Amino acid sequence: MAQLFHHITAKLLYLCKRTQQDIQTVVAFLCTRVKSPDTDDYKKLVRVIQYLRGTQELTLKIKPSDHPNWWVDSSYAVHPDMHSHSGIVMMLGKGAVYSSSFKQKLNTKSSTEAELVGIDDTIGQVLWT
Repeated sequence: MAQLFHHITAKLLYLCKRTQQDIQTVVAFLCTRVKSPDTDDYKKLVRVIQYLRGTQELTLKIKPSDHPNWWVDSSYAVHPDMHSHSGIVMMLGKGAVYSSSFKQKLNTKSSTEAELVGIDDTIGQVLWT
């Protein structure tokens, strides 16, 4: 069963990078659980698949504007190893044109520090865009 969990999670990872950016956070979590998934992880996997089946008809609508807006947010110490989690999204008018969700590579001492690390990790993408 763990091999099936790993296989489906890998497919979801491909999907969230290509078309379904709204499932990045849960896929990032599931990727940390592929070595030893438990029953709660299987329930989360089933729930993601049900969400995807229920939202097949939704499409991304983008309405351009002159100025993109960026949002960066972090959650402090949410992983078992006390690492924080960050996310970034770029809105261009109506619709997200870029988003990312990832586990931070180092531990922080406070939620403020986690926010600063999240900004530091993502500022390169903001400046490049």
